[in-house]
Amino acid sequence: MTRTPLDSHSAQEDTSLIVAIRSGDYDAFTLLYNKYIQPLTQYGLKFMADLPAVEDCLHDVFVWLWANRHKLDMHTSVKSYLFKAVRTTMLHWLQKQNRLRGLNPGDEPGYLFELQLTPETRVLDNESQRQLRQQIEGVLTNLTAKQKEVIYLRYYEGLNFEEIARNMNLSVKACYKLMGRAITILREKIPGSLVLLIILLVLVA
Repeated sequence: MTRTPLDSHSAQEDTSLIVAIRSGDYDAFTLLYNKYIQPLTQYGLKFMADLPAVEDCLHDVFVWLWANRHKLDMHTSVKSYLFKAVRTTMLHWLQKQNRLRGLNPGDEPGYLFELQLTPETRVLDNESQRQLRQQIEGVLTNLTAKQKEVIYLRYYEGLNFEEIARNMNLSVKACYKLMGRAITILREKIPGSLVLLIILLVLVA
């Protein structure tokens, strides 16, 4: 997926907002918050189906962003920066839950990263369509959390592999391997012509 002129324009707007935020412009901060709160919430809910906890994590991210506005130094897109911040905060929250449950706090917290079908797809009334839906749902269970996350960040959020690698603390090569393996699994389970359909039908919301 290549960046479109619209993507580039959005990235330029984000950069302008960050420059304004660094100078203490709270209106710019509000604009950035309003632009990304919904997609970041949906991303957080992929890690755990606990909206209040996700909202608390996002609150922490934006409070930190404003408190440290004078020293913001981004070496990636603003969008990628925010997604990484949310992911890091979510994983720290899960580690805290591990400690509360008496698990080793040093263990990497597990997460499911749920991908679901769109509401429109869930209510298909044609029998063959229902069978396709069930088949797709079954195939998604064969993907690991990281494979699903790479698909989500690449196809739904439009991040490039360098940004995905930075976001997930992986090498670019590892991200390519995760994507390649995911596509291979999809092709093994579903006819090749339907692989793209799966990607198009999987939920963003």
